[in-house]
Amino acid sequence: MQEMLVELYSHRVIRQRFNYDNFLDTLLENRVPYTKKMIPKQTILIKEREADSLVYFIESGIVSLERDEQVISFLGDKQIAGLSNTFIIEESLYTFRALERCSVYAFARDAVVELLLSMQEGWIYLYMNHMNHDGFLIEQCLMMREPSEIRLKGCLTELLGRYAVSDGKNQMLAKCFTKKVISNYANVSTKTMTQIWKSWSDQGYIDGAANQFIFYSLDFLKE
Repeated sequence: MQEMLVELYSHRVIRQRFNYDNFLDTLLENRVPYTKKMIPKQTILIKEREADSLVYFIESGIVSLERDEQVISFLGDKQIAGLSNTFIIEESLYTFRALERCSVYAFARDAVVELLLSMQEGWIYLYMNHMNHDGFLIEQCLMMREPSEIRLKGCLTELLGRYAVSDGKNQMLAKCFTKKVISNYANVSTKTMTQIWKSWSDQGYIDGAANQFIFYSLDFLKE
């Protein structure tokens, strides 16, 4: 499949033409009905093993993907919730939870799929969404083989690359990335998380008194 796409377009062109903005514009231009709304923190958008009747285009905010209460991944600005499974399967693979207040466009999933399948190149939007998700899961599976502290460092490095904010002096993660959320994501126990947190704090890498991840240095994450 990927080889066929490369024959038609370069990787750069594929990502430019079939990205989030163009996907959303395509739906809006074709007058696919939608609701623009704000989703409160901790709201479950879609439940695993239940029919996911809506597709959410995330304008702002952070959403977690969970399976059997295990955090699998996160979605942020300009990402899509509700199209991570094969479009012919109605049952959702994941529970999608708003970790913070989110602004979204909510479309009927059937209407989205119907439009894409009616377009000559519509299927590429679905393919790209699956490819991005599957590639990330492969990287996560490889990371989970590492020791606990290495897994935490890897997860934090990945999240900082996507969701880092700054106070002008230090890098940090949004408050929704609590120790509980991160320990679940990295698949380490809360006890191990507490021990590593204290160790990093004692070494001056993080603000141990804060209720979020505030980093005084990022060099230790590469060690």
